[in-house]
Amino acid sequence: MIHSSSKKYILWDMDGTLLDSEPQHYRAWKRIFAEEFGIEVAWEHYKHAIGATEQALDRIVEEYYGKVLRGHPARKRYREMVMAIEDEEGFRPVKGIREILDRLDEQGYVMAVASSSPLFYVERCIKAIGIDHHFKVVFSGQSVKNSKPAPDTFLEAARLLGASPEECVVIEDSENGTRAGRAAGMFTIGFVNPGSGDQDLSAADVLITDMSELQEVLRGANNEGNAE
Repeated sequence: MIHSSSKKYILWDMDGTLLDSEPQHYRAWKRIFAEEFGIEVAWEHYKHAIGATEQALDRIVEEYYGKVLRGHPARKRYREMVMAIEDEEGFRPVKGIREILDRLDEQGYVMAVASSSPLFYVERCIKAIGIDHHFKVVFSGQSVKNSKPAPDTFLEAARLLGASPEECVVIEDSENGTRAGRAAGMFTIGFVNPGSGDQDLSAADVLITDMSELQEVLRGANNEGNAE
């Protein structure tokens, strides 16, 4: 059982953390930008939008390529193309994610998804890989004013759970996400996912490279908290 003063709430990012979806997202954007604007978006630029809302990509495209994405039909086409790729290739859960979620449930952790993706898309993805029943709250950062790396997404998800930041653990695969978790005052675990690119996860309290490492990290975080 989890000690009453422990970190008993886990806030999961989705893309790159629950699902290996970032390569599919990048391929969709790359194709659309080529067709709509005649440009090839470099991964080195795109990766800075990982973990943030689509508006972050708007800023990147405008800054590096001088193209305005806001209000452009390409945005609708992107979401349609991503879903078409998923329907063709299938959804790709992160290795071991179903097993670790089962164990965390058994141990009494209360969990939420706190993603920057639209809510309908988050719900579609977690249902498709059969993990939706694990989450008490499913929250989209598009409902808050400031996207990751601002803390708003995690703070609102925690509020909906009835949790304080000190009781929460964030699991993220991106620079934007780990910075948001740290800014929210939550213990932040950086998941090193090669599919998310060479992300700077230095804001995280600890890094893992496989979900099998998660339980040991959580035990350490709880033991440290209970010792204070």
